[in-house]
Amino acid sequence: MFMSGSFESVGIGFSDLPVGVLVELATLVDDSDFRSLWIQEDDKRGTIVLAAAVLHATERLVVGTGITSPFRRHPQTLAIETATLNELSGNRFILGLGGAERLIKTFRIAGTPIEGMRDAFAIIRGIYASGDFTYDGRVFAITTPQTRLTPKPRIYMGALGPRMLDLAGELADGVILSRRATFSSKYTKYAIERVTKKAREVGRDPSQIDSVGFFETILAKDGDEARRFAKKILGTYTIPGTPQNVLDLEGISEADIEKVKTSYLRGNLDAAISHVTDDLVDKFALAGSPDECLEKLRKRIGTGLKCPILYIHGPDRKLAAQLAAEKIAPNLASN
Repeated sequence: MFMSGSFESVGIGFSDLPVGVLVELATLVDDSDFRSLWIQEDDKRGTIVLAAAVLHATERLVVGTGITSPFRRHPQTLAIETATLNELSGNRFILGLGGAERLIKTFRIAGTPIEGMRDAFAIIRGIYASGDFTYDGRVFAITTPQTRLTPKPRIYMGALGPRMLDLAGELADGVILSRRATFSSKYTKYAIERVTKKAREVGRDPSQIDSVGFFETILAKDGDEARRFAKKILGTYTIPGTPQNVLDLEGISEADIEKVKTSYLRGNLDAAISHVTDDLVDKFALAGSPDECLEKLRKRIGTGLKCPILYIHGPDRKLAAQLAAEKIAPNLASN
């Protein structure tokens, strides 16, 4: 139950890490007030394999992919892997799916993100709903009957634009908001309101749809150290890739980020980092001491977001995870 002054739960995630380090940090926070750990997809390590390693090493944490894509793994494969992970963990796995448009181009897949995501949900849900399931979609198909799987999994959808938000409201158990968007309270409110509106239109109960959002989180005992480190993350990933509609909603002009974005697009990462001002750090990230980050997160409680995910970068990730577990999560999650 959502309480005034708290979120329903608080999650944690980590940037690119070797498997052993990720498992070490997961076990570190397994007994904390964090309820979930989220693993993002990249081109270095398999998200599903990482989820298996974390689930095997922990006892309590729910582990979610935030996100993987049906354009990387066929929906039938994802359905089978999800069933396996839930068997391994006692149903502690959440399958978070996203369109990942770049993969459509990389693999020359015919179809759009919306079409592919609709097919993926239909296939995965269908496999869990009935035996001898087949499906012929616009992007994905199963022509050989698939044995029914159990139990029914939780499937969340990564969404950013209006059409994908609508699709999440129509189909998903939860919506996942990107760290290139959740920093904006105005965008977060807009996104959740859109998901809620669509859910009502199709006869779903919006209160049953979870909402989680990533925050770039840079924690240190010395707040200035954290803010200096944050500029590396923001200048080389977050700011250059933030969609214009999010910037517009938050009132950030093109001029505010022009130098960062231009330097990044020219491949001059050092210059991009140098152009990230303290004001931009404050806008785009949770960066500072635990108390400073806690104060910023509390301002997000009224956005409708049910679960903030602290995506930990450092500077010392182990220390940052400890600080988040000891100083932030206990003061945000309802008990």
